[in-house]
Amino acid sequence: MNPRGLGSWALLLAVGGIFGAVTGLPFGSGVLIAVVGGLGSGLLDRWPRRADVRSLAPVPVVVAFATVAALAPLGLLPELLAGAAGVAVLVWLADDIRRPAGGIRRSQLTLGVPALALGIAWASALLLPSTAASLGVAVALLVFVVAAIAYLIGAPRVFDREEPSVS
Repeated sequence: MNPRGLGSWALLLAVGGIFGAVTGLPFGSGVLIAVVGGLGSGLLDRWPRRADVRSLAPVPVVVAFATVAALAPLGLLPELLAGAAGVAVLVWLADDIRRPAGGIRRSQLTLGVPALALGIAWASALLLPSTAASLGVAVALLVFVVAAIAYLIGAPRVFDREEPSVS
């Protein structure tokens, strides 16, 4: 088994297990659902030789995490862990073993937007008082930051103001 990609897979399983633990289902059913989904995705990603079967690898983990999210109670911790589980899935997808090394480094901008949105959600949930007005402020801040990032990524000329040298 290729050792590359095991760290992101372990992250996926760990975050999924913690997310499943907060569902409050009896006998650790939430943990079992999340971990079995992560294991199924990892095995589908590594084991089959057929590319069409490997392309279905994200399906088990997405279905498992969606099931856990549907069964989780509403609250601060389950919602924050749901966001972390989503980012863990994106990190695992970025660390594809069939692509050249450094997949996570190459996808920093792509992973940065949801990670930043998750950070803003955590900060607003933990620091702002829970009223309707602060929720509106948090949503407006989140929309502004995501729009600003989308603009900056779409317009690289903003980053590079210096003209290229002609030799």
